[in-house]
Amino acid sequence: MNNTADKSAATVTKSAFADWALTGEGRFCSCCREFIRVSHFSFYGYNVPYDLHDIMLKQGRELMKNQSVWVLWSLVLLLLLAACGDESAGNGRLTAVPNDPTPSPPVATAVPAQTPPTATPIPPSPTPSEPLAALVNEQPISLADFERELARRQQAQTALGTPPDASDNPQTVLTALIERTLITQAADALGIRVTPEQVETELARYQIASNEGGNFEAWLDANQYTLDEFRQTLAEEMLIAQVRDAVVADVPFAVEQVHARYIQVDDAELAASLRRQLLDGADFAALAEQYSLDRRTAVNGGDLDFFPEWGLLVPEIATAAFALQENEISQVVAVPDAATGQMTYYLAQLLEREAERPLSPGMRYLLLNKTFQEWLQTQEEQANIIRFVNTES
Repeated sequence: MNNTADKSAATVTKSAFADWALTGEGRFCSCCREFIRVSHFSFYGYNVPYDLHDIMLKQGRELMKNQSVWVLWSLVLLLLLAACGDESAGNGRLTAVPNDPTPSPPVATAVPAQTPPTATPIPPSPTPSEPLAALVNEQPISLADFERELARRQQAQTALGTPPDASDNPQTVLTALIERTLITQAADALGIRVTPEQVETELARYQIASNEGGNFEAWLDANQYTLDEFRQTLAEEMLIAQVRDAVVADVPFAVEQVHARYIQVDDAELAASLRRQLLDGADFAALAEQYSLDRRTAVNGGDLDFFPEWGLLVPEIATAAFALQENEISQVVAVPDAATGQMTYYLAQLLEREAERPLSPGMRYLLLNKTFQEWLQTQEEQANIIRFVNTES
């Protein structure tokens, strides 16, 4: 029998992670919360919807493989958790926050072309003789920078007492550095700048926050930063946040959504039998409650509520549901497990459709993230990227 948590089509758990991190309920010191506040990885202001423990470990493995922002964000999490020491608040467990507020529309903050401020200075490019980890559109990523970032991630894993995983994998770290470079390069094309004065203002916030609960220099040391390195990292984070806002500025607050229910089984003959019964007038909710392997939805007759076309963890179910007329029963949808090849079988019924239904905060975050990831993938496809280190061994 399949692991029902891995293959359920249910929509993702809604949890305002950034609110959790910033209120002090999360296991972060005050300085780390400042880092989360400004960091583009959190999409703060857009009410991050994932319960990371549930989604990353149970439901969302395939989804996460295609959403590198979440891989990057998990790296930041590990780094910050490792540095927080004894100032931790709460038990460190992610919990759902009910009643997410409606997110404010993102605002692009490109500086008018006629009065560009002085951009934050970028460190000199490595000389050709300096060993490189990668070249991104002729912009170098030094081997030293790559190794330093890899060491930070591995130190964080060790400090947390967790086994090695994707977050300290050399390939993941190098990909993260390449993506950061692509985004900062796009900032220049978009006319987005961060001034030294803006960076110093943010840096002062960190210093104030750190001095309330510890020592800023000790925080930098725990994270393997010099002050200049952290200032540069902070400038990049601020720049990336503005690029993100510009990219997702036109993401809508309402889209077409359907209300559907479904049944999940691991036997093809049973799926075919259930479909015949449904066509003969059997009660869908009763069959879902009796047979569906997704017990979380089975107790509600397989009800998935409203969702957009990209809003389920098993996209084949969403595709099938969107193709149906009201009250129509789908064909049996067979979906192989990517790792094992084992088949799972689904039946869906469309209950109602709305052409323009407001997105929940969680669903809108998914759309924001999807939009940004598609943009980032385009940047990567159009870029000239050369990797000089073998990260697969």
